[in-house]
Amino acid sequence: MTGDQLVDEGRRLARPCIYLRTTGDDFAALWGGEGIVPCDQGPFRHWLSISSRQISGGEGERSGCLSIYTNEDDCVTGVVAVDEHRVLPGVSDGIHLYAHPASSMPPLEAVFKLGSPEVMRWLATNNWEPEWGYNDNFPDRLPVEVYERAYQAQLPLFDDSAHAVLGGWHMPWPDGDWEELLQKELVVWTFADPEPWVEVWRDGQNLRVIQRTT
Repeated sequence: MTGDQLVDEGRRLARPCIYLRTTGDDFAALWGGEGIVPCDQGPFRHWLSISSRQISGGEGERSGCLSIYTNEDDCVTGVVAVDEHRVLPGVSDGIHLYAHPASSMPPLEAVFKLGSPEVMRWLATNNWEPEWGYNDNFPDRLPVEVYERAYQAQLPLFDDSAHAVLGGWHMPWPDGDWEELLQKELVVWTFADPEPWVEVWRDGQNLRVIQRTT
């Protein structure tokens, strides 16, 4: 399998997402400052307040907004405060962010696990099981290097081109929960500012906050 073929596999598995950037026309979120939906637990840091309309993919008339907070003392606890009656104000002390719809390529772990029969045959020729995911012991390095360049080029974690993303694919972290989270919905992932990077996950009717550090 060539690098280009592997990239095509990733594009086939891509998921829709919305990047939140400081320029644009569709006002979607506020970064930092005072949270729009108050948090009754604290003192917590406010990261992001987002229009609920964007959480449903930027479509429809869903009203309200949500605000994301974390406890920086324990780097574990987080809260998502939701209010269907609040709206993002035109003037605030936060940074205005705008919606940019895009596609999110998956990490190699997803291509190995969910790829086409061609990918499975390629793994077999390398004596590699799909459930092993990817690590540096994988023999056929050249296609992998091509894929990793394409993957990193479209992920703002590596180039600071967006403050956060709504939806899309998640990345494997040392926590080892990547496969478990395949069955859940990534709502938000922050990129701006030093770690921790903050993720919000939907599990049924619940929203769960995860803080990531390296």
